Amino acid sequence: MAPGGLPFDSQPLRYNVCLGSALPYGATSTLLAGDSESQEEAHGKLVLWSGLRNAPRCWAVIQPLLCAVYMPKCENDRVELPSRTLCQATRGPCAIVERERGWPDFLRCTPDHFPEGCPNEVQNIKFNSSGQCEAPLVRTDNPKSWYEDVEGCGIQCQNPLFTEAEHQDMHSYIAAFGAVTGLCTFFTLATFVADWRNSNRYPAVILFYVNACFFVGSIGWLAQFMDGARREIVCRADGTMRLGEPTSNETLSCVIIFVIVYYALMAGVVWFVVLTYAWHTSFKALGTTYQPLSGKTSYFHLITWSLPFVLTVAILAVAQVDGDSVSGICFVGYKNYRYRAGFVLAPIGLVLIVGGYFLIRGVMTLFSIKSNHPGLLSEKAASKINETMLRLGIFGFLAFGFVLITFSCHFYDFFNQAEWERSFRDYVLCQANVTIGLPTKKPIPDCEIKNRPSLLVEKINLFAMFGTGIAMSTWVWTKATLLIWRRTWCRLTGQSDDEPKRIKKSKMIAKAFSKRRELLQNPGQELSFSMHTVSHDGPVAGLAFDLNEPSADVSSAWAQHVTKMVARRGAILPQDVSVTPVATPVPPEEKANLWLVEAEISPELEKRLGRKKKRRKRKKEVCPLVPLPELHHPAPASASSAVPRLPQLPRQKCLVAAGAWGAGESCRQRAWTLVSNPFCPEPSPLQDPFLPGPPAPTAWAQGRRQGLGPIHSRTNLMEAELMDADSDF
Repeated sequence: MAPGGLPFDSQPLRYNVCLGSALPYGATSTLLAGDSESQEEAHGKLVLWSGLRNAPRCWAVIQPLLCAVYMPKCENDRVELPSRTLCQATRGPCAIVERERGWPDFLRCTPDHFPEGCPNEVQNIKFNSSGQCEAPLVRTDNPKSWYEDVEGCGIQCQNPLFTEAEHQDMHSYIAAFGAVTGLCTFFTLATFVADWRNSNRYPAVILFYVNACFFVGSIGWLAQFMDGARREIVCRADGTMRLGEPTSNETLSCVIIFVIVYYALMAGVVWFVVLTYAWHTSFKALGTTYQPLSGKTSYFHLITWSLPFVLTVAILAVAQVDGDSVSGICFVGYKNYRYRAGFVLAPIGLVLIVGGYFLIRGVMTLFSIKSNHPGLLSEKAASKINETMLRLGIFGFLAFGFVLITFSCHFYDFFNQAEWERSFRDYVLCQANVTIGLPTKKPIPDCEIKNRPSLLVEKINLFAMFGTGIAMSTWVWTKATLLIWRRTWCRLTGQSDDEPKRIKKSKMIAKAFSKRRELLQNPGQELSFSMHTVSHDGPVAGLAFDLNEPSADVSSAWAQHVTKMVARRGAILPQDVSVTPVATPVPPEEKANLWLVEAEISPELEKRLGRKKKRRKRKKEVCPLVPLPELHHPAPASASSAVPRLPQLPRQKCLVAAGAWGAGESCRQRAWTLVSNPFCPEPSPLQDPFLPGPPAPTAWAQGRRQGLGPIHSRTNLMEAELMDADSDF
């Protein structure tokens, strides 16, 4: 007999089969099985242990051990003991036994029952090691897919915490809200693109990028509805749920959907902070010529596109992207909620604090403007402020409400996830029929998941996300948007647009200066403007501010005299013009910036002016004219000089540049002459001796740069901006 054999009273085998395999001997004993006193009882225990068939890798190694203990070989009144190696081989694959119930004392691999190097006849028996996995587990050879201690089995792709009907209900819900969000955001993007020349202004254009982010995100949500796409996204090739992506042996469909959804979501919320900051700074600059967003737009793009990129790369580096069959996408932290708290809730919470601060400050600034200047703002301007504050208030309420809903739903998941996992584990064990260990005569209960997540909470969470995208698109639901699409339709169909056109004064003046040569030949020529010059209202109400345009309303009389005004302001000069710095009594810091434009007057014009002076002397004027200063000719171009020169215009004898009049003439006399004929000055009427002469120039006036426009009060500028049709305010 082999060493390690024990004396006993042998019994003939009543069952020639152990766990489906035939035994090559005819006698056995119940000496080694501490929980059985007869062969019938030992056979019943083996039936209970057969529940481990649903743990394939454990079942393959534990069958020889169970048969060697419950039905050992007996010969010559001695029993064969199983080896220690046979017992130790079951500890790893069958860890579920140790975790759930613990090994019985007679199966703890003790040296007295499991000696070293003891051969056993049972080890030569070929057992059926195929095993199976009971639903909701499926058979897999991928260790990354194994469910905890059940080696060889992984969780099925379809989330077992929800029924098939609940899956269909959620998919219909996502399809409806995803489509609505996609259509709303796409309409916003199309509206901006249709009138991009007028819409591409900060801070209004920030809403274009916000809606672009939510539109891309909705595309990621709707991608699952393509044929076979959902299973490709959330399931592995072996039929298990995707967990801990990315992996080297799976497709990138899950990772791609995650990048689209997560990156777009984070970029959208960061753009929201930039939007509130732009509102705040723009409202503070109302009434001034300061452009608070000038030079900052490149930093806006750098921040909003780089921060989500860093977060996305960090998530992929730690491989915490999980698939979910209910939502149909891959996202961070479906399995490990701590990563979802760090990469989703923390950024959104920070956005809520920073964006809320700027939003509240912006509304307070508008309220301060209205309350501090009640008598200076017109009724229409005050009404626009009220409308903007109302829209900002509603928008802020929705934003805070959606974020609060998101936090509440995630906290609900975090606090109950441990209980859901425990309930699911009990369900898996029940389905696998793992009732081992201590003997029990209780009937096996029906298997069901006692605690499951609420489908309603999941719907509310998705509503908050899709609702945020819809709320962002409502900023273009204005009358100006209808006019934009009307103009676009007329442009595409070639129809005429009867809408009144509005042209900025600055563009009219620039147009007149660009056609100065034609105006010299035909001063009465009318200016024509293309549709690119015409300004319209932008699609966003209350966000686009043009701080450099006091007013865009142009009267017909002003438009008709714009050419004369350009000539009167010295914008159209004679041919021979030189620009030289002049040492006038101005402050030292302004000397380098002060220039004088002097024109060379033709001899015929000088004779004409001389005859005019002689006529005035004969009429014995009370206020004699001061002779014109002798004008110098520009230096020859042969010598190199750093003095800038204006471009040469065609010689015009009857055109005089501003600044060529005598210093002794009164302002009324010069104005009369220029208004009567701005291109060819005629002799001016006699100066009234009783009218006051020109006021003496002050030091402040001398120190001002030549050509600087009048200084408006902050209230006047604020009023002009509020009433500016181009500002959409």
